[in-house]
Amino acid sequence: MFMDLQTLANVADIVGAFLVIVGVIFGIIQIRYYRAERHENATMEIMRSFQSVEFTNALRHINQYQSECRRCTEQPVAQELQESILLITTTLESIGLMVYRRLVPFRLVQQLMGGSIQASWGILQGFVEQTRELTGRPSVYEWFQWLAEQLDRYPEYLDEVGAYEKFAQWKPERK
Repeated sequence: MFMDLQTLANVADIVGAFLVIVGVIFGIIQIRYYRAERHENATMEIMRSFQSVEFTNALRHINQYQSECRRCTEQPVAQELQESILLITTTLESIGLMVYRRLVPFRLVQQLMGGSIQASWGILQGFVEQTRELTGRPSVYEWFQWLAEQLDRYPEYLDEVGAYEKFAQWKPERK
């Protein structure tokens, strides 16, 4: 009934190979889980940044002073408007980079804030270009510009029908 040493070594090799395979499968599952979690966390961060009181106030502020922003190249910008511009540009700069690195899906950003991002770029483009010229740094707010241009470039991501129509037949999951 006892196994000889060779048989025991073969069994140990098989068990070892099995454990390696199980370990690799477990590792792959963990990596997928980690990526999904990272993706979800980035999505939540974007939603928080878009829905913060500071961001929405800044967005409202630059929209309210749109004509003043367009004159940014002609006269100094008021301190309150400068703060709003800085909050909008730095937030959208970060989001543009996260989209580029595929940490956050382009489609999600388009659905959440695509129109506001494009409108903000339209308002702040002159200010950004002047800042680049004054600083001699063409990379200033580069990812904000990149994101706005991608939203223009891929109109197939635009919804021609609102979610209220497109998903009118939606039903919640069953218990």
